[in-house]
Amino acid sequence: MVAAALLAPQAVEKTYGDVKTAVIQQVDQVRQDVFSELPSVALGVRGGIAELDRCDGTFTEMLSYERDGVPPVWAAHNNCGGDVTLGWETGQHIRIVGDEQVYEVIDIRYTSKIWSSTDDLVGLGGDLALQTCFYGEDRMKFVGLAPLPVAASP
Repeated sequence: MVAAALLAPQAVEKTYGDVKTAVIQQVDQVRQDVFSELPSVALGVRGGIAELDRCDGTFTEMLSYERDGVPPVWAAHNNCGGDVTLGWETGQHIRIVGDEQVYEVIDIRYTSKIWSSTDDLVGLGGDLALQTCFYGEDRMKFVGLAPLPVAASP
């Protein structure tokens, strides 16, 4: 295992991330089935890399993503709580801490971590988006969220 970590760190990180994402999905499913508790995220401050790197368990509203046609993007490093989004698919319902509203994943975009720009996000559906990176891959995931009508909220 040590040799693999030294010789193929991205493969080890990807495997770790895949296992962790699967566990998060299972725990979220049990919480939903047993306690009727939706997955949740906490939104933090507006800022840039310095605020993102605080790794305080919240998603940072990334000023660098602001542009016409792109919803506000809130990001968290995968190892700082952002990985909760990696298993989400379109139709997933979630809560934002401190907000009574239930949100639904209505759009998902995948981009490169290196060779992409905000051009790749123009038209992403939702009132806001959450972003994180995949473990051991050159990919990011953007999850577009829209509030459910109050009558439709569980």
